[in-house]
Amino acid sequence: MSRHYDVIVIGAGPAGLSASASLAEMGLDVLTLDEQKRIGGQIYRNVEAASQDSFNLFGEDYSAGLEVTRRFRQCGAAHEDGASVWHVDSEGLVCYSRSGKSRQVRANYIVAATGAMERPMPIPGWTLPGVMGAGAVNNLAKESGLSPAGKVVLAGSGPLLLLEACLLIKKGVSIAAILETTPKLPPVPAIPKAPQAVLRADFLLKGLLMLHDIKKSGVPHYKGVTRIRALGEEAVEAVECRIGEESLRIETDMVLTHFGVIPNTHIFRQAGCRMEWKKDQRYWYPACDKWGRTNFERIFAAGDGAGVSGALAAQYKGELAALEIARCLGIIPGNERDRLALPVEKAMKHDGFPRPFIDSLYAPRPDQFIFEDSTVLCRCENVTVGDVRKVVGEGVRDLNEVKIITRCGMGPCQGRMCGPALAEVVGAELSLSPEKTGLLSIRPPLKPIPLEEIAAMDLGEGSAAGANWLLDKK
Repeated sequence: MSRHYDVIVIGAGPAGLSASASLAEMGLDVLTLDEQKRIGGQIYRNVEAASQDSFNLFGEDYSAGLEVTRRFRQCGAAHEDGASVWHVDSEGLVCYSRSGKSRQVRANYIVAATGAMERPMPIPGWTLPGVMGAGAVNNLAKESGLSPAGKVVLAGSGPLLLLEACLLIKKGVSIAAILETTPKLPPVPAIPKAPQAVLRADFLLKGLLMLHDIKKSGVPHYKGVTRIRALGEEAVEAVECRIGEESLRIETDMVLTHFGVIPNTHIFRQAGCRMEWKKDQRYWYPACDKWGRTNFERIFAAGDGAGVSGALAAQYKGELAALEIARCLGIIPGNERDRLALPVEKAMKHDGFPRPFIDSLYAPRPDQFIFEDSTVLCRCENVTVGDVRKVVGEGVRDLNEVKIITRCGMGPCQGRMCGPALAEVVGAELSLSPEKTGLLSIRPPLKPIPLEEIAAMDLGEGSAAGANWLLDKK
């Protein structure tokens, strides 16, 4: 039988925890669903069980998660961990799988706090064992205290790449080189945004200290790198790249890549939320107002899933979404909502002062998306860039038609790991912005779920059997 809540919050990262706690503290019946076994999301992963050594290593930005996790534990919201949400609709219905059983729940409102993900960037050899995302290595360190063995090369762009390099240096990991695709000189659009960033001198100081630590370590640090490729037979053995007109080859046992982060939008797209394109960052995000309300009355977006802005801003967005939902449910009047929102909005504005400068400094450039034909684009279905270019050259123009013909994006990840790059490839072939190529269609189930599990799902009296219901949704 279906269960009903005032609010279902999807995700237990900074935004989800903040929204859940705020709503539950106001007396609302809240269910928080999260795919992980421990709350905290990516940035605060395993923070409740972290050792003092971990706090010393990851610093204040990590230990700040203790406050929001404690607040959540005390708020009284229901919480189900290991819950993989595989369907959301605009009427407040959520389906999820947990412990081999699928369940259906309903709510007056849904807060999707799906967070961000590393931008997938196909490079030659990225499917070799030993090539990993820098964020994945960071998660393993927080979750299990693991560190890379042997020589490591970090490649890509963005402040998180440099942060991971500093963490590995502190842990004594042997770093062969840092290969940054960021230009040697700041891009022109970043310069006029620098004065506003100075209003958060503490933030800029952290960045300068990271660069100081890298230089002090003696690790070779190259900027303006292009044409990065991982080489090897059974596993990665070396990295090649170009710096200007010169070629560079570095022997390594592991390559950690990072090319910035983008919103994780699959839930919003599957639900049918209207999406908008952020031109300077080259990513899609759900269109929403300042409270997080999407084009659907019942669905709110909170945190980095609604646009990447960092952990603190994610918490503030969760608070704002909670305040508007409380107003909609008659818990507080509009003027009280506005009064409570004022300090949150002020704090969010202060936190965001450096964001335009940082975004401009590390903005993805079109020349980063020039791929070789032989590069695997879709790892699930082993589709190459050349396969995609071939069908576009034969006259195919629609992104989903490319998907049908090549199977790029039809694997278990439903395009999470290839969709952004697929749009770049198709757009480049047609001389269009990726925005003009559209988005891959996302259908339930969002995650691989056995059909027998869906068929056995209890939908309540008068409902169709689970398998028939899923076919109707498609």
